[in-house]
Amino acid sequence: MEKPLIALAVLVAGVSGLYWAFPTLFLVIYHNNIYTTEFRVEDNKLHMSGLINSYTQEQLKDIFGEHPEIDTIVLGQMPGSIDDGANLEEAAWVAARGVNTYLPREGSIASGAPNFFLVGKSRVVEEGAVVSVHSWAYWRGITAQDLPRDDSAHELYIGFYESIGWTRAQAEDFYFFTIEKAPAEYMYVMTPQEMLATGVATKIVPATN
Repeated sequence: MEKPLIALAVLVAGVSGLYWAFPTLFLVIYHNNIYTTEFRVEDNKLHMSGLINSYTQEQLKDIFGEHPEIDTIVLGQMPGSIDDGANLEEAAWVAARGVNTYLPREGSIASGAPNFFLVGKSRVVEEGAVVSVHSWAYWRGITAQDLPRDDSAHELYIGFYESIGWTRAQAEDFYFFTIEKAPAEYMYVMTPQEMLATGVATKIVPATN
């Protein structure tokens, strides 16, 4: 199966025609071959920001190997993922570590980044934090909104949500919520109520500063 590329809608406007597809594809290849995710360890917390790509899992394995005390990942400014297949694989690896995730007021997770946030056993969002979702897109311009609900391409995501403990119904509800709320070239900002109702957040708390 081809791997959907989500983060590009954040980085490049327009999702139709070859004039968009080929420059965007080259941009994807470039950003998927450099380190685009930044990390900082503070006590038992791992602060994470930037784009998620194929190198992110290597970085995470090194950090968790050196800091087994980490039990919480704090997400900062994360505009998305370059390679969704790699993003979900990395997220599943982190989910097996049994950590919590936290999104502070100044945090913003968009496109593929919310999928990474979902791996937390506890998923706490501070008031004012931003969670943005949209439909994914293939480099050639096909998007999730173009496909029927029973298309096998959806299973990459639905199966991931099931693998981290969600029921089939929860997985499908959240997945189709994300792709129906906004096309690939736009973003839908979730309300706190929607974060709780869909399971993105297990708790919304007041900002700490």
